[in-house]
Amino acid sequence: MHDLPAAIEGEPSNLSQQPEVLRRSGIVTATRTGSTVVYELAGGDVAELLAAARRILSVPAAGRQKLLKELRAGEPTR
Repeated sequence: MHDLPAAIEGEPSNLSQQPEVLRRSGIVTATRTGSTVVYELAGGDVAELLAAARRILSVPAAGRQKLLKELRAGEPTR
């Protein structure tokens, strides 16, 4: 848990419950060694989903607006 706050610029108190929620949801797996718990993505499908979400969310805002407008109008996208 000590690496996570620095990696995402968060406070440990805000992150304490999140890894366990992700583990119970099947998104990550947890391996305990002594007092250290290492969380990893549960599989390739999860990694692919996150990569796709990253691509979709990183599209410039203008592009998203154009796409939404075309989808609402029923026009094919290019």
